[in-house]
Amino acid sequence: MDESSGSRSPKTLADVSHLFFSGTEEAEGSPGDIEPVEEHGDTGRDAPDVGDDLEPSDEGRDRTRVLVVTGGGDSPGKSTLAINLAHALAPFGRVALFDADPSIPNARYFLGLPSWHYLSPLTGDGRAAPAVVTDAGVLVADWSHDANGPVESFGNGRVIYADIPDVGRAPLDFVLVDVPASNTELISWLATRGPEYLVAARPGRRGFECAFSALRTLRRDSGAVAAGLVVNGAPGDESARDFHAKTAAAARRLLSMEVRFLGAVPFEPGLGAQQRERGAVVSSCPDGEAALAIRRVASQLLENDGRYGWTRG
Repeated sequence: MDESSGSRSPKTLADVSHLFFSGTEEAEGSPGDIEPVEEHGDTGRDAPDVGDDLEPSDEGRDRTRVLVVTGGGDSPGKSTLAINLAHALAPFGRVALFDADPSIPNARYFLGLPSWHYLSPLTGDGRAAPAVVTDAGVLVADWSHDANGPVESFGNGRVIYADIPDVGRAPLDFVLVDVPASNTELISWLATRGPEYLVAARPGRRGFECAFSALRTLRRDSGAVAAGLVVNGAPGDESARDFHAKTAAAARRLLSMEVRFLGAVPFEPGLGAQQRERGAVVSSCPDGEAALAIRRVASQLLENDGRYGWTRG
């Protein structure tokens, strides 16, 4: 920020807009359109400076890793990311994917599983569709119609259990929750499970605004101080890294939040239809560019256990 503007702290994206997009880059929206960031004091949690020492949670490895895959509006591709990350992690442990998108619970639809209707996982009599295990061994369950859905399965311990068809009650190594940032009640509840946060975003100004909005929600409603960023549909890795740099700068200055680059997933025409016919792309087309990119994201998560769920040291 221009030092001549004084020493006041930046409060909105407009205060640091020169970091982001020039006036010639995408006409839709403007950084100033995003409402001011609420003061951290309203969250009831201390807001550490980015300069504070941040260390991975000391929960250790003898626990279920909870990965919250989220994003703002603009269809950022979080469901496809969550679906494929779940399948990419399946060889490394027992995985469950909870679809917690109340407006478009489409995990089943994208996977070609019985969903009764694209916008509803409910059966004809209004009950939740039963959990299904995919060919890759991923448990897919609904958490969109009832906020108390799998809470009983989550329990209160370090290890999360789930009732798996044909297996019974079993511990989970990974739980992925596909949830929009607008579902603030669930995001706040999930914070009690010590999750790691992954934000999916589209490139461009609108995608930037939606990503920042999601990060702000995580900061405000869960006290998150770090998250990973995946850019979907970026023209290339350099473009995605540039997008991340702008997002990370905004999060650092306005939210005291660290955002790490997890990778870019290239756009693939017909990806949704391919998954509905054949299942998750990481399994059905493992050598495709999108599958390889998502596997690289999964590898980073495995190599940096807990890094994206940092708590204050």
